Amino acid sequence: MNFKDWKVDSTPDTKALKTVCDEIDSALKDEGGINLDPEYQREYKFTQQDESLLIESIIMNIPIPIIYLSSDTRKIPYVANVIDGQHRLRAVYRFLKNQFALKGLEIYNELNDKKFKDLPIEMKNKLLYQSKLTFENIHVQDNPDLEIEIFKRYNKGTHPLSRQELRHTIYISRFNLWLNSKIKLFFNDEYYREFYNISKKRYADKSAHESICIMISILYFGLNKNYSTSPEYADAFMDFASKYENQGELIEKTEKLFDKINGFLMRLYDKYNIKYPYSKEIYGVESKNYKLQIPILMIISAFIHYLLENEIDIIKDSEFELIFKSIKNTLANSYLENDFKGSNTRPSALKETLDEMVRNFLEIKEKV
Repeated sequence: MNFKDWKVDSTPDTKALKTVCDEIDSALKDEGGINLDPEYQREYKFTQQDESLLIESIIMNIPIPIIYLSSDTRKIPYVANVIDGQHRLRAVYRFLKNQFALKGLEIYNELNDKKFKDLPIEMKNKLLYQSKLTFENIHVQDNPDLEIEIFKRYNKGTHPLSRQELRHTIYISRFNLWLNSKIKLFFNDEYYREFYNISKKRYADKSAHESICIMISILYFGLNKNYSTSPEYADAFMDFASKYENQGELIEKTEKLFDKINGFLMRLYDKYNIKYPYSKEIYGVESKNYKLQIPILMIISAFIHYLLENEIDIIKDSEFELIFKSIKNTLANSYLENDFKGSNTRPSALKETLDEMVRNFLEIKEKV
């Protein structure tokens, strides 16, 4: 190891809020500046009151924690990615752009319900030109991995991250960034958003990402008798992906895997109008409140893993019908016999249901 490669050099800076706002505007237009949304950043979670209290603190001259930016002078135009402080910057930007009114203030309660445009002129000018934020520009041009390493250290265990957000920081990699962009495409697609139950909340807290990681893990490696909980599958796969030597190869393999599973899910929708295939709907029971149930996702993924391992085309007309019947019959029977309730992730229960599904498939196939 060359210790010099990991030496952190940085430059302190202060910026007026007007300058901060202008630099964020520039980045939004791809003209350089402060980029609030590098790939590794988590979703914005400040409430209106959180934002309001921050603005009140700035008005009161309460020191705001340092904001850390990556500084890479090789980029043209020059862009500084936000490593730590995204929520603070976004709240300031949103207020100066009149995107929310102050709420829940106790000290400056006369400002409640006011947007920036409604403030007295002297207060507006004070905020724009005299109020400043403190920055530390970390030089990353000599070591691109340093930016990600610093982000991981600032976020690992220091903020109330969801399990998947924490994985996102611990196991960050080129594959992980690609997977997040892929899930964003699903979120913006009217069909895949339903298939994977990617609601706004599940997208924001990345619980939808966790479900998809569990699915991919099982599609690749099948069920694991040593995993007693579903998050272990996500942990194991994210760890595996972050250490995979050829990231491009893994992305290509997973893209092909998505093509197969998404093709199968789309056929279920086209032929049987199944919007939520990982719920009781897959075996004919109405499921209003549970649009995605992890045990059902795990069973179906394990079954498709078996089919792919045996080189069975899951989208081919003849095979597709047999596969659907096997899934439906097995889960319906288990449901009626009350030994599979859609909430059991015990390894033994999953394995028993999977074995029954495989037997069902082979019996149906033999009769055809």
